[in-house]
Amino acid sequence: MAVCCVMLLMGCNDKSGEDEGTGAQAAYDPNSPVTLSDFMPDSGRIREKVIIKGSNFGNDKSKIAVYFNDGLVDRKATVIGIDNSTIYCLAPRQEPGRNRIKVVTSYGSADNVVEFPDGRAFAYSQAENVTTISGSTTSSGTDDGTLAEAKFSYMFGVGAIGSEAMLVFQRDNASVRYVSVPEDRVITVHKGFQGGKPAVTKDKNTVYATQWLTPHAIYSYSRSSGWSPQRIGQIAGFSGRIRSVCFCGDNEDYLYFLDASGKLGRYALNAKMGEDPVEVIQNPLKDTESNLTMALHDQGYYMIYNSFDGYFYISTQGNSGGIYRMKLEFDENGKPAVAEMITYAGFKSGGVVDGYLDDCQFVQPNGLTVDDLGNIFIVEGFAVSVLRKISVVDGYVSTVAGKVTSGNGDQKDGLPDVARFCSPYDIANDGEGNYWIVEAWGAAVRKYAVE
Repeated sequence: MAVCCVMLLMGCNDKSGEDEGTGAQAAYDPNSPVTLSDFMPDSGRIREKVIIKGSNFGNDKSKIAVYFNDGLVDRKATVIGIDNSTIYCLAPRQEPGRNRIKVVTSYGSADNVVEFPDGRAFAYSQAENVTTISGSTTSSGTDDGTLAEAKFSYMFGVGAIGSEAMLVFQRDNASVRYVSVPEDRVITVHKGFQGGKPAVTKDKNTVYATQWLTPHAIYSYSRSSGWSPQRIGQIAGFSGRIRSVCFCGDNEDYLYFLDASGKLGRYALNAKMGEDPVEVIQNPLKDTESNLTMALHDQGYYMIYNSFDGYFYISTQGNSGGIYRMKLEFDENGKPAVAEMITYAGFKSGGVVDGYLDDCQFVQPNGLTVDDLGNIFIVEGFAVSVLRKISVVDGYVSTVAGKVTSGNGDQKDGLPDVARFCSPYDIANDGEGNYWIVEAWGAAVRKYAVE
């Protein structure tokens, strides 16, 4: 019905010879206010066609912006057409719930912001589903081939490289595998390398990973080389296991990491000849709060950077499992130091419990990722096998998909409350509504999709 309304209304606007001073094609009148009267439909999902009715919108689409506010920030809609009394737009990705709509006009020297006076809101909803892309808990191995033919072993890390493709890192039968859904293909690109969660450049053209065990060799994989490995260096002076590397925001000159002993450092990717690329920052798990020492874990940690709030988030299986939040500060020479390190969520015994940061509980939090709104997603592995989410809006921790199980868990596709995981260990958001999950004992690549 919404599509028909858009076509009908836009078709009416194509009438030639209409007076530009009156009617639908009238220009913006600086002496009259911009008003909002109605919008339809009142609910929908991403890319829903929304029609906003009002007055004095003018006829210049470049002067109009529409935003949906989900209680945290404004999400900009795509404006596809206007006339003086109607705006046609596509709803952006938002947080589920009631989101306020506002229109911004830029005809004058200052923007004019208009909202619906009665507090009406657009009810945004999401369609979610979990599917198995390749592999199975019933058949592990190292076979390449189509998605149906390929076999995997215990996986530790995944990096999303766009267009429904990824690199996955195996702990057992150590190797790096290229997985592409459009190509229906799994290819081993690096044998004998036991890597963890990688760092992926913003353009998704290069992936960096370090070896989990010592010596911590660093490899890069580039799109231009067909994802073949190139050894670029080694993290010397860190004896603990390193499970992940990540960038700090838009700066892709350094790889940041935390070894199993709690020693924090970074590796300079563009170090000059003769310079030591490895820099020790400090030992935050022992230097900031005495109780943090209890959470050291010999398997290492997963660490990501959230560009939305400027913090690093670190998961640990130690001390009943939980999430740390870390803030770095940089001096005038760009040298980092830990400004804050706190126990952010979890670290309470008793199993998986949803709730706000002070009340929630984890069991085995593993890989983390951030969505395009700033929410944090965490997979929990052995004896739990669920997907959790920390809301950017209010810090509420919820179980998004899967069901707490004993042992390794099972595999089942379907809606989030039906789906089952088998020891998921890492997760990566590709920015296209897909979350790629690799399982350890499940030996499979899964997809959690948010439409």
